[in-house]
Amino acid sequence: MPAVETVLGPVDASKLGVTLSHEHVLVGMGEDNKHYPWLFDWDLTKANTIRELAEAKAGGIGTVIDLSTPDLGRDVSFMREVSRASGLNVIAATGIWRDVPRSFWARDLDEIASIFVREIQVGIEDTGIKAGAIKVANDIGGVTPEGERILRGAARALKQTNCPISTHHWAPEQVGSRQVQIFQEEGAPMERICIGHSADTDDIAYLETMLKTGVYLSMDRYPGAAGRPSWETRNATVKALIDRGWVDRLMLGHDYAPAPIRAGASAPASPGPTRYLFVSTVAVPALRASGVSEKDIQTMLVDVPRRFLTGSAD
Repeated sequence: MPAVETVLGPVDASKLGVTLSHEHVLVGMGEDNKHYPWLFDWDLTKANTIRELAEAKAGGIGTVIDLSTPDLGRDVSFMREVSRASGLNVIAATGIWRDVPRSFWARDLDEIASIFVREIQVGIEDTGIKAGAIKVANDIGGVTPEGERILRGAARALKQTNCPISTHHWAPEQVGSRQVQIFQEEGAPMERICIGHSADTDDIAYLETMLKTGVYLSMDRYPGAAGRPSWETRNATVKALIDRGWVDRLMLGHDYAPAPIRAGASAPASPGPTRYLFVSTVAVPALRASGVSEKDIQTMLVDVPRRFLTGSAD
């Protein structure tokens, strides 16, 4: 079985277990966590993160794919520390989110690719931690010119390394269609690409249009939020796609994005169960009750993420 890069080093893919397709361990908008560290209580933040990851581990989660990028305050040293303390596998990502740095706006596409390739093959910063996925993002309004540069650079990095791409996309405007088109123009292997946040729509025809190109879909953002589909609607969309024969292209997740705890604040008095367990404890039992088989649940939670991460059918 191939190995997958985690923040603690390579892990045999057979040991990944239940894998959440689109998550974050820590998000610092505008890189506040790095530029203004005094604003946050890092001891409390670390303790709370370890608690949540350990609870996820105890609840049956084996791995999370952390799709934090530099413009989301990616901190792989923090990720490594909390992964080691909690026992949960964490996979780090290279790439760029929605806030494309100005230095990338005119950077040569192959140079963009080379940045991602280095983080995959050599490591992120000077940590030696290697990325196991490439993250790209396009949101409301579609693919901007600078966003397109990141997509094309990511496609070229994928072709050089076989490291898979996972996207953020705005499903209500069907932005994934343009992402797919650009990846096809670059000659990227579509079976190494996952279009994220796809459960933000219940338009089955749109989702099938993308699936027919060979990509995976991350059915995430459970349990939903104001103005977006509820978790019940997300489940209904997943069930409809399974019924149409697409289970081997679907993954589940939350896009949980915890922020650092502010200095002077306290941890929630009754934090309740970690968000990382909503799919396992609420969505999956409901899918099961609606007639989704144990085999199909295993496929979405274990087999498909493993195949996505490794490119192997085993």
